[in-house]
Amino acid sequence: MSAAQPFVIAVDAGGTHTRVGLLDLDGRLIAQHRAGGGSPTHNHDAARNVEQAIRGALRTAGLRIEDAAALGVGTSGYERAGSTQHRGDAANAWVEEVYGLPGLDCPRVIVNDAVIAHRGALEGRAGIVVVAGTGSMILAIDEQGTEIESGQFGHYAGAARHLVHEALHRILAEEAEAEDLLLPRVLEHFDARDVAGLRRALLVLGAQDRNEAKRRHGALAPAVTELAGSSLVADAAIAQLAAKTVDGIALLAPMVAADPVPVALVGSLAQTEAFSRAVGRRLRERGTGAVLVPAAADPLHGAALLAIACARSATAPAGGSPGGPAGMA
Repeated sequence: MSAAQPFVIAVDAGGTHTRVGLLDLDGRLIAQHRAGGGSPTHNHDAARNVEQAIRGALRTAGLRIEDAAALGVGTSGYERAGSTQHRGDAANAWVEEVYGLPGLDCPRVIVNDAVIAHRGALEGRAGIVVVAGTGSMILAIDEQGTEIESGQFGHYAGAARHLVHEALHRILAEEAEAEDLLLPRVLEHFDARDVAGLRRALLVLGAQDRNEAKRRHGALAPAVTELAGSSLVADAAIAQLAAKTVDGIALLAPMVAADPVPVALVGSLAQTEAFSRAVGRRLRERGTGAVLVPAAADPLHGAALLAIACARSATAPAGGSPGGPAGMA
């Protein structure tokens, strides 16, 4: 691609991975690259990982960072202004360090990763997105474009590590049968010989680095979802987290005028068959007026749409309309 042709940088930065895509203004993907997690709430090396992903994509495409027309970012850890968790503008000051790369002086838009997940999954339609992977958020965007998250009502469902916590609590409370298939997987994961040893191992882990502890717990989540239907402990943990998730959906559904309200699941945990099946079943039981729909595209697609719209707005004539961005090829 010629450097004379404008391109944008799209970033999807989560707690486990950072994905970067370079696209032209018609939405065609030029190059992409992946590195470690780009969320400062989960990664001490977030800034380095983001830079590696951006520069890796640029090297692949043979493009210069100085020539980028716009930057669109969705990142875990970015506090939405409407959130009850928001601590003011200073709370997001870290983005200047992470995205203040030399030469990256183009117009930019930076939002929470749930926003780009919603934009990609529902392609601009009103509805709800459930993000559950390393982190978690349930976000509704209504017909007027207003964003509301379940946390604004004091609700939090949980992510991968919370699913593991649910399972661990049952094991530590000695509610798990000795034959339960999840038990040996848990003991092996935490290097314990028995439940007493598991307690000791978890207490030691809890006193260590918080991000390391979160990663260690979250890494066991695939074992829990894999054993759905074969482990009573896994089934109970999945059902509990699904119920909390549907509580959050039920809080937001009345604020979206669509009938039924579309709900998309995004993230490594949310998109597992075990979790999505449990959420769908619970939604039907609750009669929330919401229904699961397949995600139309991934969060990187959502970041690309924001970046392209930003680039077009920056170059639109005064009083003109930049037009809507095309889909990502």
